[in-house]
Amino acid sequence: MARLSISPLMVILFLGSAAVTILPGLAVPAPSPAPAQQHLLECADKLGDCGKLVYLAVFVNGTTVTKDCCTRLLSVGKQCHHDLIVYATQRPTFKGNVSEILDKSEQVWNGCVNSTPASLFH
Repeated sequence: MARLSISPLMVILFLGSAAVTILPGLAVPAPSPAPAQQHLLECADKLGDCGKLVYLAVFVNGTTVTKDCCTRLLSVGKQCHHDLIVYATQRPTFKGNVSEILDKSEQVWNGCVNSTPASLFH
């Protein structure tokens, strides 16, 4: 009677090919961000590198927003600006006064409105 000889390498290759065939169908797709979170991500993405400067202008005294970043901020819109600031104040690490930050946020927004020609952001 003939003896069946299967090498360990053949077993590994067989199991590996079965896993590659079966497992992708069992994979759970990553959940998409919630609509509110997606909105914040889009706002931050639109601000790009200017987001850091706007953040510093609101949360750190003495920082001003450049003309280019004011133009970018205004093109993103007041709602995005407000939503990002509110989100930052809701983080567990935030230790400041929310009403002062919202006032400062409004000052930064108004400063950009007053220093940027409307034709650049409309």
